[in-house]
Amino acid sequence: MKIIELGKGSNIGGKAGNLNKLYEDFTIARGFILGNEVFIEFLNINNISLSDDRSVVKEKIMKGILPEEKELLDYFKDQKYDRVIVRSSASSEDGDKCSFAGQFDSYTNTTIDSLAFNIKRCWASMFEDNVEVYMRENELESDFSFDILIQEMITSDLSGIAFSINPTNGKEEMLVDITDSQCEELVSGKVNPRSYRMGDVSNKDMINGDKLAIVEDNLKKLKSIFKKEVEIEFGFKEDEFYLFQVRPITRSYFSLNDYINTEFWCCFKNNNWTLFNRSLWILGATKYKNKNVNNKVTEDVTVYYPKNEKQMRAFNGNQPPLDEITIESHTPENINSYIEENDLVIKKMRELSQVIKNDIDRDDFDVFDEHLKKLIRYNAILNSYEYLIGSLGQALHDRLDQDTLKNIERWRNSEDSYFVIYDDIFEYVIRHFDIIIDVSRFRMYIHVQELLDLCSKKIKVPTLLKRIEERERKGFVLLNLHNKSFNNKVVVEDSTIETVKNRFYELQSNIIKEKVCDGVKGNSTFKNGKIIEGEVVVVKGNASISTVEDLRNKILVCDVTTAKDIKFIKNIKALIVNNGSILCHSAIFSREFNIPCLMGCEVATDYFETGDLVLYDVDNEIVRKA
Repeated sequence: MKIIELGKGSNIGGKAGNLNKLYEDFTIARGFILGNEVFIEFLNINNISLSDDRSVVKEKIMKGILPEEKELLDYFKDQKYDRVIVRSSASSEDGDKCSFAGQFDSYTNTTIDSLAFNIKRCWASMFEDNVEVYMRENELESDFSFDILIQEMITSDLSGIAFSINPTNGKEEMLVDITDSQCEELVSGKVNPRSYRMGDVSNKDMINGDKLAIVEDNLKKLKSIFKKEVEIEFGFKEDEFYLFQVRPITRSYFSLNDYINTEFWCCFKNNNWTLFNRSLWILGATKYKNKNVNNKVTEDVTVYYPKNEKQMRAFNGNQPPLDEITIESHTPENINSYIEENDLVIKKMRELSQVIKNDIDRDDFDVFDEHLKKLIRYNAILNSYEYLIGSLGQALHDRLDQDTLKNIERWRNSEDSYFVIYDDIFEYVIRHFDIIIDVSRFRMYIHVQELLDLCSKKIKVPTLLKRIEERERKGFVLLNLHNKSFNNKVVVEDSTIETVKNRFYELQSNIIKEKVCDGVKGNSTFKNGKIIEGEVVVVKGNASISTVEDLRNKILVCDVTTAKDIKFIKNIKALIVNNGSILCHSAIFSREFNIPCLMGCEVATDYFETGDLVLYDVDNEIVRKA
């Protein structure tokens, strides 16, 4: 029998493959892998055909003889294993699009006496009905390989699940669920854990700040390795961090209006910047962010609507422009150096402005286009210096000498940030494309990227004019959020404009809305702006969901669901559960199948009765009797 020691294998997929390549750099329980070829050999020597009925295949697997079983048991003894966990590791498991979370079986506390039996049980779980339903609903091919991962059991003092982003709303925040039980109970939803956002913890709580920092550090490393958002299962044993599993986050939700309504916005300003100028500034602060800024750029929202004389702009007050690492690593000499570099960029822009004026005079549009791209890049770099120098000057003001303060003041009062050449540029572009529009109006409503795209013929004039007319008629919101979909993005949806206007009005007027709770509260696994109305079916205690005759288009209320319940719950309207959290397997399925779910309600099965008509407000995370 071919036995692959964990950490020394190659061409391995699934969870075993992920842990195998991370083995040297993370604390991972030792173990070994039985590759798919062992399963193929097992099928051959036991004359098992996968074309048979699934129930027949399962039965034959459980009755089959494990090839070279003595060799396996001798290896188990020689390596001094005592209790292990036998885990599935399908090639399609823990993938980018589908997690297969909990679909295949794993067996904890396996001893040498039950090892062969549990390996066969793990293989047999491939042919359960829930796996067939999961694959059909996700339109997956059935020809995947199936390795078995066998690892030494680690009994954790604390166990947890952590996400590198909040999957319920897409926020750029790391989310952690902690329990003093084992990970299997947490991911199955059998326990209600303590939930944390990074930084929101005291040393008196279940997990102290030092341990939470270790989780955060490991999440950052894994996100960097996989180059995508990840979730992990982990444990602490005697203060040692163990990584149990890592997989890509298959789906996360981001509700823009909810985000605007829940974030902390401050520093309101009225200004008359054009959309072009404002989007150019964001381009510099984000895409051309200075390499000496360690943290992400502060988020902000700008709204303009016709009856408001000026734009309204707000910053995310929970996010300082510069973090402590950036601030503490800088000296007055650094600031003076940045100002010199800033002045050099200004000099280049002046020279390039004259070149562009000559291009316009010669009507050489192709050369003009290339020089325009360069000018905007210089201007964006200038804006990145503005963000860095301005923020450092404010943060380090009390530590700076008089000469540096005077230099900053000279820089701050310079009027070279925006050059008159842009007036010539806009007039020339309008003339070249034969656009009938006032220059000031054109500049007011055009995004910097749209100007570049127009000159490169990536956008057509009618399309651009339609956008400008819509923004002038309805207003617009310019977003600078960490979420990639809303980074330097113009939004004109009525609902978003109204949401921003109302949110700004509430905050400026110090209005606090009192929310009356007359139902059951919980945590929505995602938010979609909907209120779901329907009839509930309540399954109490240990009763099986499979006993319910028809759940189609009903709202299911129960203690918790398992991976095996997928064939019963895939057509429900919504799911309300007493136990579990937004990071457990049931929540993952909710997001993968787009079924709204309210987790951790605790009393839902007692509060509601089968046949009740209810309203589930997904965004406000409450379900009430209709």
